[in-house]
Amino acid sequence: MATTITELHVSRADLHTTRISTRAVTLTSGQALFLVEQFALTANNITYAAHGEDMSYWGFYPAPEGWGIVPVWGFAHVIDAGDIDGLTIGDRVYGYWPLASHAVLKPAKVTQRGFVDAAGHRQHLAAIYNSYQLTAGSEFGDERAYAVFRPLYTTSFLIDAWIGEEAATADAAILSSASSKTALGLAQALQARGHGRPQVIGLTSAANRAFVESTGYYDQVASYDEIVSLSATRPLFVDFAGSDTVRGAVHGRFGDALVASMVIGDTHWDSAATPDALPGPRPALFFAPTEAVKRMEAWGMAGFGARLEASWRTFMASTAPWLRIVEDSGPAAVEAHYHAILTGKGRADEGVVLSMAG
Repeated sequence: MATTITELHVSRADLHTTRISTRAVTLTSGQALFLVEQFALTANNITYAAHGEDMSYWGFYPAPEGWGIVPVWGFAHVIDAGDIDGLTIGDRVYGYWPLASHAVLKPAKVTQRGFVDAAGHRQHLAAIYNSYQLTAGSEFGDERAYAVFRPLYTTSFLIDAWIGEEAATADAAILSSASSKTALGLAQALQARGHGRPQVIGLTSAANRAFVESTGYYDQVASYDEIVSLSATRPLFVDFAGSDTVRGAVHGRFGDALVASMVIGDTHWDSAATPDALPGPRPALFFAPTEAVKRMEAWGMAGFGARLEASWRTFMASTAPWLRIVEDSGPAAVEAHYHAILTGKGRADEGVVLSMAG
């Protein structure tokens, strides 16, 4: 029996060009069908789209020639388990879904805790994205907040761990796009270190300055035109913006005094940044999946999970004063929210949770 799937397609040549598309699918042996209940949409998903080609994010959910499907994080449930042992209709799952109403996966290594997608086209992609968790729901707390922040905070947690080992001599951490959710998570984690931690400096736009200051995560908040007046002896630059102008200004101000320059995301995705000809250390890409593997090997799976969970709970408790969850549904609403975030119109204090149904 065929099922109609509704998808948001994004032009690979122009991220501003989108279309709502439908297609019919019929399962084959080894496949299962999931209804995507709710997913978060953040600037991180725009980074997936901006790096769809060079970092293979378009590869997770193939689309027609010239188009891409943006991956999102959220919750779904099984509506057709096919011939998969250990999977039943109604099972709820957290993981990495297409920006669509449904997803077809090829579950393998199914346990009570979850499974991996063994679809052939995903086997050369980062393995961390192919793991799915089976859940009854209660262990995730507020699932909406979990969908918005958990993937982003995992990156924040990994950056914090890297800084503790690789940039421990830094007396300041300068975070661009300080209102972005991954930057907020990192700032809070750095603050939580207590005595001996680096000063946490946030760079943001004038429009977001009051909000960034209100979180209490930063020791100092500066606008981008104030970079020239920043003071630090051995700073670390953590670049969430991906802007040539911002990166150039930070490197120009501190040069060889920079302990390191880390490239995390592209909230300013349409201002392509290049690492060449900058004073100071060459900017280096921080790829969270690779770092996660290193941490799991060093701490063990249980140790990694315990450390992440403890940090996660502390961070989520700190968001209560400022985080507002916004929910919406339907293909037109999903498309509208995508364009709002793409063009920088999303609010820093909001977590957007969506569904294609409606």
